[in-house]
Amino acid sequence: MQTALVTGANGFIGSHLARHLLERGYQVRCLVRRTSDLSSLDGLPVSVCVGDVRQPESLVAPLQGVHYVFHLAAQLMALSREEFEGTNTRGTINMLEAIARNRSPDFKRFLLTSSQAAAGPGESAAALDESAPRRPISWYGISKSKAEDAVAQFAGSVPCTVVRPSSVYGAREKDLSQMYPLVDQRIQPKLGILEKKLVMVYVGDLVQGIVDAAESANTIGRVYFLNRNDVVSTAEAIRTIAQAMDRSSGLLIPVPVAAVQLVAPLAEYVSRFTRERPAMTRDKAREVSQRYWVATPAAAQRDFGWTAGHSLLDGMRLTTQAWRQSEAEIKAMPLEDALWPKYLTVASGLGAIIEITSHLGGFYTFQPAWLVFAVVFGAFGLVLGTLAMWLRSKSYLLQFAAGTVLAGAAEALNVAAFHAWTFRPGWPFGITNDWVRSAVLGLAGGIFVLVVNAIMVALYKRRLRLG
Repeated sequence: MQTALVTGANGFIGSHLARHLLERGYQVRCLVRRTSDLSSLDGLPVSVCVGDVRQPESLVAPLQGVHYVFHLAAQLMALSREEFEGTNTRGTINMLEAIARNRSPDFKRFLLTSSQAAAGPGESAAALDESAPRRPISWYGISKSKAEDAVAQFAGSVPCTVVRPSSVYGAREKDLSQMYPLVDQRIQPKLGILEKKLVMVYVGDLVQGIVDAAESANTIGRVYFLNRNDVVSTAEAIRTIAQAMDRSSGLLIPVPVAAVQLVAPLAEYVSRFTRERPAMTRDKAREVSQRYWVATPAAAQRDFGWTAGHSLLDGMRLTTQAWRQSEAEIKAMPLEDALWPKYLTVASGLGAIIEITSHLGGFYTFQPAWLVFAVVFGAFGLVLGTLAMWLRSKSYLLQFAAGTVLAGAAEALNVAAFHAWTFRPGWPFGITNDWVRSAVLGLAGGIFVLVVNAIMVALYKRRLRLG
């Protein structure tokens, strides 16, 4: 039986590759860092080796008796050039040096999973092939290009193959999947005003291509693009996602690239505090601002017979089904043993922040003053918190509508009968009519319910990561 070492095995592509290798009869070793989230490998009969490609001494033991090394460990959303090169370039060199010194006599292949970003974007919609000069435009792409250079330098001592996946989608992917909640609500965000062209690949097809490339005698010393041959525009891609989710009648909204570039520094800033993966970075924004990411997989088909079998629609159906199932499981929060008290706590805490802000700003006053506690713990905590818990698995639109109606009704009752709180004249937005103000502030109740559920989902996901 062949033994394969997969670096970065807990990541999106790595976890799918580990499963595919097991299906093909391999013994699988997974190189992961001590702090890695291993939930994507739950239940798999794999051997877990703790190590770090940035620490050469940790690579020796995992390589003992290995026939194949699939090198996927990488930084994708780092905040500095040094972070990218420390893992993507230096980490690749460390792996190659360790293999050159410690490989067994029957070692067969080192396969580097590089990226289309290493080649860089094209100047037109004409597909690039592997002979095209590399012109990476991001720190990530540059670090991957340097990793390819390192592979070439070890060609005489280590049998190597390089693959360059295009934009990859599938279950557990973290970037494109940020669009799925919007598309599910019939909102279709299309990146850029000008038309953009790209190629994509379903992760199930990709991992098959990775293993096929490693096993082929024709691929030693070669580089291959791995993608579906179909070229799609960003508008076609988002419409296909909508079709896969049975949301074809959504509203297509162009998102200017400049907006993404403005949001990226803020996302990086938030990431530095939360230590979570940023939703966007300036480096990633440089990549998505390009108009043409088109490559041809003809060489892969010629040399080892690989083609991507899933059309974008077929692959997206599988992907979005998995996303919906995962979202439903998370929103149900089956492992939470004190769900209602936690909802009350989060809603009351958020309500306290709102009331403190309102007091400091002098937006309104309570008569008598102690009523603020009833509002924080009763209206915000008990009523809206419980509503959020009941509706957590429902659509965002229903959550927003229910919160809006409930909060608007409370404001209207205050105007008509209770007079428990009095607003500063003209607050908010210069509104002087009490009934208009009630309708406007009702919208805040809808937003409140959405925010409470977003906080609870984030806390639950953190619990799942930490175990």
